Formats: sequence, structure tokens, C-alpha cells
Amino acid sequence: MEAKLINHAFLHGLTVEVWQDGELIGSGRIVEHTRDFIRLDDGNYYVKANCEIKMRA
Repeated sequence: MEAKLINHAFLHGLTVEVWQDGELIGSGRIVEHTRDFIRLDDGNYYVKANCEIKMRA
């Protein structure tokens, strides 16, 4: 059995775009994150399993 450990701490403070089904549904700075979700500075929560998170340049 192989275990994979991901450190999500590097996500805090990044500016990202959140996409779902090819549509932009949110963008902003990550202010909270867990293994399952992120919250952006606009106050909205996004479930990581349902979204694609892209770093903004």
C-alpha cells in the first residue's frame, strides 16, 4: 500500500481561479483550506473534489 502525503500549507495566500465544468465560478486569494475544501477572500467555499483550481499569474 502506498501513502501519499500532500502539504496544503503552500496554498494559503495564493491567488487562484476556481473552475467547474469549464466555467469560471470564482477567483481570489485563498484564506482557508483543508484537505477537502478552500475558502477564498470573497467568503465563498469550494469543494476541491468538484472543482479545478488554477493559480493566477
